[in-house]
Amino acid sequence: MQVGIVNSNKLLFKSKKLSPEDLEYKRLLQKGLKDTYDITCKVENLDSIAGPNELKSIIERLNPRQYEAGEDFRANFHIHTNASDGRLTPKEFLELCKDWADNIFKSGKTRDGLPAFSAAITDHNRIKSVKETIAIIANEPNKYKNFKFVVGCEFMFNGYKKSHSAFEAVGLGFNPFDQTLQPMMKGFSSNNQVSDIKKVLESGGILSWAHPIITPNKINDDFFSFLKVNGIGGVEGNYQYKKWNREYINTLRPILEKFINKFKMFVTGGTDSHVKSIF
Repeated sequence: MQVGIVNSNKLLFKSKKLSPEDLEYKRLLQKGLKDTYDITCKVENLDSIAGPNELKSIIERLNPRQYEAGEDFRANFHIHTNASDGRLTPKEFLELCKDWADNIFKSGKTRDGLPAFSAAITDHNRIKSVKETIAIIANEPNKYKNFKFVVGCEFMFNGYKKSHSAFEAVGLGFNPFDQTLQPMMKGFSSNNQVSDIKKVLESGGILSWAHPIITPNKINDDFFSFLKVNGIGGVEGNYQYKKWNREYINTLRPILEKFINKFKMFVTGGTDSHVKSIF
């Protein structure tokens, strides 16, 4: 079982059923579907896609165990597809998520107020699969009624100290059809700067520093201050380091948790799957 970090720092927004922010977000997705794929759908067809307030409420409610690929698995906000360096197609991703969400729903575990299962596609500086997934859901909304899809992308940013300039952050809940984001989506050839963070935020998204224990030299006051000042309010504290030495993880985790609490960061997590599995 993976050890996790409790998400004790509450996000600033509360979620209501189809709040004005969520309604506006889904209307933007409607427009994007029409402009990109000539798909016309009702807002209700996008119920399975998390709006900004829905997403923040989900993250706030999740506990560390629910990020683990086991019987209580309820969320995975770090998955790659074949649009970057993963192997899943958008359809395969959705089928796995649907089957697991239906399984959780039938088990009766959704009495906790969370969706049966929530997951994000977070390709490296790419949103091709995200857009295709939204289109599939819009065309078959009832099929995915127990699943909550989260728009995502794993961004590489440059702009910290020269010797450690680059770092990655998972963006969640932004509008993938926003034209201001398109220059950032060039895959591994992207040259995104810290100044580009505001584009993700202005498109409705939130950002979480990716897999922090992989870069322990950044687990310090200076880097956390840098993150907060530049609009990155979260940390992947519940990232699943399954192939890493457990002693190493258990040594660094309390240190990471101390900084998460000190800087009042929200916590996300996921499996970072690059294979044909969400688990």
